[in-house]
Amino acid sequence: MKRENGAILSADARRTFFFLFIPLLDFVNQKYGISDVLSDQIRRAKPDLKELKKAADALWKDPTIIDEYIIERKEEVGLGNEHRHILESWRYPINGVFVLERHLSRGSVFIDTETKKVYQVKGLTQSWEEMIPNIKPPFPIDATLLPYNECIISDGLVAAHHISFGPDYREEFKHIYDTANYEGKVLTTLSSGR
Repeated sequence: MKRENGAILSADARRTFFFLFIPLLDFVNQKYGISDVLSDQIRRAKPDLKELKKAADALWKDPTIIDEYIIERKEEVGLGNEHRHILESWRYPINGVFVLERHLSRGSVFIDTETKKVYQVKGLTQSWEEMIPNIKPPFPIDATLLPYNECIISDGLVAAHHISFGPDYREEFKHIYDTANYEGKVLTTLSSGR
């Protein structure tokens, strides 16, 4: 029996994420008229990441659109409580530039340099180490963090920066992580409605 990789979502969780997220982005795209080609790409199951990113950026600027989407989905095809709850939790994303400080067996460590909060973030289909193999941590990464069941994920539409930090910065990030880890303050879940 194959052992699950703790740094990524399970196969079932991945399927559910994409089942919910891609149609949500299509809804945002159609509502705001962002891309002429994205809806067709989604129907063909070949969406362009740049086009998805445009829709995601619009979504995270105003995540209250999720409520409108939930109402429409309920009327169209029905929406179970579990799926509705996941979508509702996405009303409170954490957007920004983080420092990906290290990779762990249960996810990678993202540090918000403004708040000094430390997040353990799972990959969607690959670990962060596999997704960004050519950059050694720590490095800055633009990301949107989302709650997902009992873990933290990103929307998958991220931009890593090829910037090397000097020894003082590396030591500071290590200290932030070590302190949070020692104090039990590494966040592995996000509460909705923060």
